[in-house]
Amino acid sequence: MSGLLSLIIPVYNGTKYLPGTLDSLENQNYEPIELILVDDGSTDDTLNIMRSFAEKSRHEVKVISQAKAGVSVARNRGFSEADGKYVAFCDQDDLFDPSCFLKLIEEMERHDSEMAFCGHDFIDEEGKPIGRYDDKHSYPKANPAKGIDVLYDYLVGKVSIWGGAVLYRRDFLLANGIRYTPNCICAEDNEFLIKALATAESVACVKESLAFWRQHPGSTSHSFQKLKIEANLHELTAYLRCKAFMEKIGKTDTKAYRTLTSLVIPSAYVAYLQKVVLVYGKERLRAMTLAQSLRSKLADGCNLMLFMKRTDLYFKLFLAMYLPDAFVNLTRKRYEKKTRARRIQDQT
Repeated sequence: MSGLLSLIIPVYNGTKYLPGTLDSLENQNYEPIELILVDDGSTDDTLNIMRSFAEKSRHEVKVISQAKAGVSVARNRGFSEADGKYVAFCDQDDLFDPSCFLKLIEEMERHDSEMAFCGHDFIDEEGKPIGRYDDKHSYPKANPAKGIDVLYDYLVGKVSIWGGAVLYRRDFLLANGIRYTPNCICAEDNEFLIKALATAESVACVKESLAFWRQHPGSTSHSFQKLKIEANLHELTAYLRCKAFMEKIGKTDTKAYRTLTSLVIPSAYVAYLQKVVLVYGKERLRAMTLAQSLRSKLADGCNLMLFMKRTDLYFKLFLAMYLPDAFVNLTRKRYEKKTRARRIQDQT
């Protein structure tokens, strides 16, 4: 087993957590490694931390500084500078077991797969464990498995795959033109993963948690709610691009494609409409007009089987398309109920 491993880390204002992430990558058991650190216009001490790390690291380190352009552009920039046989995209605030990438590469080589992933556990801001992969998810039964089969399990929530715990063959990504979509602020990593899984013939899996995904508390301010509307819209359009991609590569006659079009995309539509209602509650006509324009698109994705399985989802879609006033009222009531429950939980 041999071959350079390229680890790409986009960073924006990463002073708080970046040193810990770099330490966990420095201590990986696999060699050779190149770390490609892309500073995306940080305004804190991030760039100095990168340069200091590069001077003392035992690995080859490339430090790239660019004007703020977003995480997708930063990842693509890092990928364009990568020379490795293998490539992984890491986040600036997460941690990895020392054996993580060694085991991923061993499993990938054992099965001659185009990509491999492992389990991940969840940690809080202080690095303390708050959740295990095995608590809610399972691993694919087959190893290796066809990418399209893993994609189906992923879309229905049976298998959880975190972007930081995935390893790719660089030539696989190059040959299939898989890149991050610039200017996408939400679900850009999801889109990348879906396209890769839809394309891969073989996906290997290391059935243990070797990566640690740090969870940050979310803001509930009004300004953040407005940002979330844009995020919901970006998520929706990301899934629509995945749909077009799967159609282009001829993967429409698959359970994964049917799930994407009949469950994932309609759910994203509902989430977006609900966010519009909650933030622009007095502007009901905006939600109503938008709902009218979605009828034909949503009708293409509906089928009787999924209607029977997800009556709650399709009930909301029906209201949004044909009874928008009722959709507005239902959305508000459910949001108020959740808010009251959250307050009670915080008080106990």
